Amino acid sequence: MTGILIIKEVEYAIQILDALYHKSPMSAAALSQEKNIPSPFIYRVLKKLETGGLLTIRRGPKGGYSLRRDCEEITLYDVVSAFENTFLVIECMKSDYDCARNAGLDCRMHRELGRIQGLLKNEFRSKSLASLFDD
Repeated sequence: MTGILIIKEVEYAIQILDALYHKSPMSAAALSQEKNIPSPFIYRVLKKLETGGLLTIRRGPKGGYSLRRDCEEITLYDVVSAFENTFLVIECMKSDYDCARNAGLDCRMHRELGRIQGLLKNEFRSKSLASLFDD
């Protein structure tokens, strides 16, 4: 089984945020059609973005989804974090993880993957959505 860092929902979320960056507000149906996101996913992704503080929704005939913050302030890390409450390269990076194989030992793998995880977090935190969406 292949592991991936960016799940499909996060990819859809970035596409949705890109659409809203250029035109807002938009309905879920319009976003689904414009970005070719299947209906079963669109509402789940929109809900997570709203819960994560990235979108607002306004009801009514002129309503729809809008960005809650400027895309200069929203980072890739913010988007990933809306879908996963942790940003982990490997499970043993969890603070409460108990590794039976390396109990009490200095694990080189843990140390190196922790360093890489820190680098990735910093990169994701340094990249604003506006820098992705602007030409």
